[in-house]
Amino acid sequence: MRLILVPAFACDGDLYAPLVPLLRPDFDCMTVVPAEPDLAACARLVLDVAEGRPAIVAGTSFGGHVAREAALLDPRLVAGLVVMGAGAGAPASREPFDRRRAAIEDDGGASMLEEMARAIVFEPEGRGQEAADAFRAMAARAPLDRLLAQNEALMNRTDRMEALARIEAPALLLWGDEDSFSPPEAGRAMAGAMPNAEFLSLEDCGHLPSLEAPMRVAAAIRARFAG
Repeated sequence: MRLILVPAFACDGDLYAPLVPLLRPDFDCMTVVPAEPDLAACARLVLDVAEGRPAIVAGTSFGGHVAREAALLDPRLVAGLVVMGAGAGAPASREPFDRRRAAIEDDGGASMLEEMARAIVFEPEGRGQEAADAFRAMAARAPLDRLLAQNEALMNRTDRMEALARIEAPALLLWGDEDSFSPPEAGRAMAGAMPNAEFLSLEDCGHLPSLEAPMRVAAAIRARFAG
C-alpha cells in the first residue's frame, strides 16, 4: 500500500530518510511537502497524490496536522493514519507564530530555526546531535515562502478534538516522551477520542521520531499496518 509521508515545519524528505528504507519492503513510500497557508489546502495536495487509491498518510508536527486533516476531508482515501507530535487542539495564542513570521521576514529566521534545532530533539548536543543537524540542514534550504505559508497554516488551525470521532481508519499516534513542542498527553487525548487509535510513547525521543528512533517507528508502523 502507498504510504504518503508529510514532513514537519521547515523540513523536507530528509526527515524520513532513515525511515523509508526500513519500510520500503512493505510500503510504497513517497513524501509530499505542502506549502499552502491553510491546513485544508495542504491536505488536498496530499489527497491528490493518492490518485484516487486508498493510502496510509503519516505526518510529523505540521505534517501530522496535515495528515489528520486529510483523514477528515476524505475518509475514503485515508486507509490509515500516523500522527507524530501533533495534538488536535488549537493554538493557545497567535503570538509565537507572529514572532516566527517576523523572524522569517527579517533575516530568514536563522536565529529562530537554530533555537528550534536545539529544542526539537532529545539531548541535541549528545545522542540527538545528528538529528538536530539534519533539521538544521533542512531548515537552511527551506524556501522562505514555504516557511511563511506553513507558519500561517499552523497559526490558523482550529480545534479538531470533537472531529476525531469521525476518523474510523486505523490510526497510530507516536510521541517522543521528551517532546517539548507537543506533550505526549496531547497524543493520549487524541487516542481516547478516536474509535480505532493506538498510542505509543517513545522513550528518550523528542519531536522528530523518524530521525531519533527510526527503527522503533518503522516497527510500530509495520506492526499496525503491514500485518
